[in-house]
Amino acid sequence: MSYLDFALFALLGIGAGTMAGMLGIGGGMIIVPGLFYLFSLMDLPSYALMHLAAGSAMCIMIFTSASSTLSHHAQGDVQWGIFGRIIAAIGTGVVLGNLLSNHLDTHWLEIIFGAFLLFVSVKILLDWKPAFEETTVPPLWVTALVGAIIGFKSGILGIGGGAISVPFLLYCGLPMSKASGTSASFTLPIAIVGTLSFLLFSQGYTDIEWATGYIYWPAVALVAPFTMIGAPIGTKLSHSISPQQLRRIFGWLLVVIGLRMFGGGVQFFA
Repeated sequence: MSYLDFALFALLGIGAGTMAGMLGIGGGMIIVPGLFYLFSLMDLPSYALMHLAAGSAMCIMIFTSASSTLSHHAQGDVQWGIFGRIIAAIGTGVVLGNLLSNHLDTHWLEIIFGAFLLFVSVKILLDWKPAFEETTVPPLWVTALVGAIIGFKSGILGIGGGAISVPFLLYCGLPMSKASGTSASFTLPIAIVGTLSFLLFSQGYTDIEWATGYIYWPAVALVAPFTMIGAPIGTKLSHSISPQQLRRIFGWLLVVIGLRMFGGGVQFFA
């Protein structure tokens, strides 16, 4: 691995960690396409590029979300009562999503991931943020349904749940800082369950050097420490500056990444 590869992995980790801490997104929307591109440069097997990117991103998110959750907890932003109501449904959804992803061709995963990024980018750029003066506690079945959707999306794409969980928590009446912090707490069990799923349900794709199942360990070892550095930075930024401009930049970044993933993966990146 060259010094340039090392620098790119480090930059990916810092950027993803900072976004995770600031917006409660888990970092996967940056890490998955970033790893997909870097893996293509490293000439890893094309049939497993998206699966390796998603699986490795899940493993990396264990470290990212742990750092982000601790930082948000220290700020008093994690609502553990909501966490307890939703986490079982999220875990179930993650396993179901991962089982489906293992039966999809990597090209279809690229298309699904690109389409999802375009959806999220529109939501971010429109800055849709429902606001309520009092906390709204949905019925338990609604919370469970939302949790299952969050987990299923995370399991199939290898990303955190922030794109759905943050708007849901805003609907519940939480301010943005507490919504981001609580969303970050969801991502830790998502990452743990998702990583185990990618290890156990990989359909025998273990012939890739330095990989176990769909986890490519060099990427985990290089990216994860830098996400842990970036996450506390993002958490502090979420309390000290207005995130509006950053959200716009992030939204347009997702547009570019989504179009490239949706429009042909590696060939479009070249």
